[in-house]
Amino acid sequence: MYKLTCAFEKSCGRTDFISGLEAAFAKILRIDCVKIYLLDDFSYVLKDFEKPWENLADNEQNQKIQKVLNSFVGSKDSAKCDKDVIYMPVYENTKIVGLLEIALEREIETDNEFFEIAPLVQRQISYAVLNFKSGEKMKLNTKFYKTIRNIAKIIETQYELSYILPILGEMIDSFICEHLIYIFIKNKNKKEFKLVWPANIKDTKIYEYLEQLNSKSNVMLQRDGKVGIFPLVNEQKLLGAVVAYNPFDKLNENEINYLDEISKQASITIERALEYMKILKDATLDALTGLNNRHQFALRLREETASAKRQNAPLCCIMTDIDFFKKVNDTYGHAVGDCVLKNVAKTIKKELRENDIPSRYGGEEFAILLPYTTLDEATLVAQRLRRAIEKKKINIEEYNIQGVSQLSVTISVGVSAYDKTMKEPQLLYQNADKALYEAKESGRNKVVVFS
Repeated sequence: MYKLTCAFEKSCGRTDFISGLEAAFAKILRIDCVKIYLLDDFSYVLKDFEKPWENLADNEQNQKIQKVLNSFVGSKDSAKCDKDVIYMPVYENTKIVGLLEIALEREIETDNEFFEIAPLVQRQISYAVLNFKSGEKMKLNTKFYKTIRNIAKIIETQYELSYILPILGEMIDSFICEHLIYIFIKNKNKKEFKLVWPANIKDTKIYEYLEQLNSKSNVMLQRDGKVGIFPLVNEQKLLGAVVAYNPFDKLNENEINYLDEISKQASITIERALEYMKILKDATLDALTGLNNRHQFALRLREETASAKRQNAPLCCIMTDIDFFKKVNDTYGHAVGDCVLKNVAKTIKKELRENDIPSRYGGEEFAILLPYTTLDEATLVAQRLRRAIEKKKINIEEYNIQGVSQLSVTISVGVSAYDKTMKEPQLLYQNADKALYEAKESGRNKVVVFS
């Protein structure tokens, strides 16, 4: 009994706990191994004490374990012997919650001295197992409140969504370690969800579950509780969702409650970050076209020229201007002029690559930075833009201009390349602007390369 007590006191994990039992029983029995099987608190499925995240396989051996467990119900036996295996029930008060299995190296006689102390051993093991589980729950609660506190700190100090989401994901993932954790953000204008953490997802059916969410949704459990969907809602707005997924094991009640609370805290953090992004966007984007404004262009120009110089990489600039734009305003009015500007900007955006940087430089003039692009490549991009805008039919029916339902415009384009000997970043777009001036002077609707 003393050896058992020492084993319980020294154990710091489930495997250590079992190893301690084996060492203690080895003093009085010739044992092969010791196993403990416990009923899950919420699903009442029998699980291996050392691997609580796995259900026992539905095979003959495990069916036998379940049968032995059932045989102790209503019985006063503290131990039963089946050839070379001893079984002992694990109790919580008067309720059987598990089974101890001691596999022996050889068969044991029923008059063995072990059976004399079996009632004491059985009670002590039951107490020890329950104390161990209680200790784990306390640690889990401590970890939960620590996670909540850390999220609260993020709320107070961080505003960048790209920085916040990985941290939130890692916090939740370390806390609910038996399930895969995914974080989705909802597209503001569409009922679509974008996976933002981690980088990919194996089970794409989760997207179908997300489509069922709205701002009034509560926690959704799918596949018998193996998939938990926790809406991220703040001020009656659906921001996204946290998803916990395990193909084999269901979420228990504690995990559901914890994830629900964490998701509510995360919603506040994400909402603040989205508001910050909106403010930042309004400060850096042109209100009419949605492209970068002139101030942002100046910042990106400095960044990209510094990067090109540091990496010895090509960088080009395109300056473009809508031909005869004043005539459009004078003839059809400024509302139509704004419509033309928006359509030209939309076409520019559509024709560019993801890493190209378009800006509204001022009035009807646009500036485009092309990182990692040679002068020949930039010239091809410029020609593609010119042709696309020339072909574009701009619908102006809503402005009720008599006899005119569509407009077409053209652009003049100047192109220049960055030279690392340039003393000032501004020289890059100034050279492109000179080429643009030449294009306008020589007939418009053409591309000129600075030389």
